Amino acid sequence: MTIKTFLEPGTDRPQDLAAARRACTAPGGAPLRISVVIPARDCGPTIEGVVRPVVEELMAAGAVDEVLVVNHHSTDDTAERAARAGARVIDFSSAGPITEIPDSGKGSVMWKGIWASDGDIVVFIDGDHLRFDSSKVSRLIGPLLGDASLQHVRAFYDQYGGGRTTEAMARPMLSLLHPELAGMRQPLSGEHATRRATLAELVFPVGWGTEFGILDQICRRHGAAAIGQVDLQYKEHVKGDWAHISMQAFELLYVAMRTEFRAQGRPLPEHWGSVVLTPGDRPGEVLRRPARTGELPPLMSLPGWPERERQRLGV
Repeated sequence: MTIKTFLEPGTDRPQDLAAARRACTAPGGAPLRISVVIPARDCGPTIEGVVRPVVEELMAAGAVDEVLVVNHHSTDDTAERAARAGARVIDFSSAGPITEIPDSGKGSVMWKGIWASDGDIVVFIDGDHLRFDSSKVSRLIGPLLGDASLQHVRAFYDQYGGGRTTEAMARPMLSLLHPELAGMRQPLSGEHATRRATLAELVFPVGWGTEFGILDQICRRHGAAAIGQVDLQYKEHVKGDWAHISMQAFELLYVAMRTEFRAQGRPLPEHWGSVVLTPGDRPGEVLRRPARTGELPPLMSLPGWPERERQRLGV
């Protein structure tokens, strides 16, 4: 099938997005709320350039309600810079329904961000963009406002120097497990918008496998027709080294295979490990790097979720 793809700007201007938002309601008839959540770790040099356009343009126009930065063990001034740019900043270690998460990675930061946010639509944006403008957020939100059947909209880019893990691992896995998603241009993009109720249904891998896991689970639950993609034109960001890439690929592969085995009602093979094995400097030497293969339960399954939702809705 053909993935719903949005090429032309429809709600780029903040006032257009604000008007489209006002025409929509949340489940239950309340005004629709939109949160922009930015997972961030040591993003001091870039975080202000991501937060400020959203605050000064979209929040000021009434197009989004909040910008939330989840500061994940940063050793620089990420939190201070994000707050100075107008974001609400929370500390990963003290946020969410579970404060201590061993081997936490991007997935656990996103999971806590959903819990802490107030939006009926949650937009995730990476905090390491070297060049950013608020239209990237607007373009992700617009399709969800215009098409009630869409649950998730993911970004792709005409100009992008990354994508190594996508081509080496994500695309082959989609070909095997979800050929109906083969038209996704950047399936591992860190920029996407999703309805809150849909996010609350999902298991969240704690590490790098979470972007694939979100796509995989939404497709299994709602079908490929519930997923769209939008052209954000370009992405310039801080890139990881090859050791970083191999860990990403391992965690993605682990998540994809675990989800497929579960769908078939089969246990994971007993011999599967949770470490990345690579050659060392000495002949025959093998280095072991632990991967993050843990996962967090669906937020809606937690005893505290109904109360959190009542608090969010003010009822």
